[in-house]
Amino acid sequence: EVYGTTIDYHFNGQEVPIAGVAGDQQAALFGQACFERGDVKNTYGTGGSMLMNTADKAVKSENGLLTTMGHGIDVKVNYALEGSIYAAGSESPCFRDGFIMIKLSPQY
Repeated sequence: EVYGTTIDYHFNGQEVPIAGVAGDQQAALFGQACFERGDVKNTYGTGGSMLMNTADKAVKSENGLLTTMGHGIDVKVNYALEGSIYAAGSESPCFRDGFIMIKLSPQY
């Protein structure tokens, strides 16, 4: 199903159909093959993010996690529980330069 198109001047005069949208963490859940209930992925960038597939159940967390849509194909929707840390990888210079706890924290 197509939900809309891009503005033509952004793509050399072409309107590109939009048939799906994915947030970065939900895309990572899908990209890391977390297709079954209980599958979990962790990613670390500036922040840190954990998502756990809860399958077709939108589970309400008792511990402050966010209930989110994991991915949907056709009419089937998989939900997830998400826990995020605002600063994860962005803090490595602090440990390197301030606390002198690590020697290297290369930038990628």
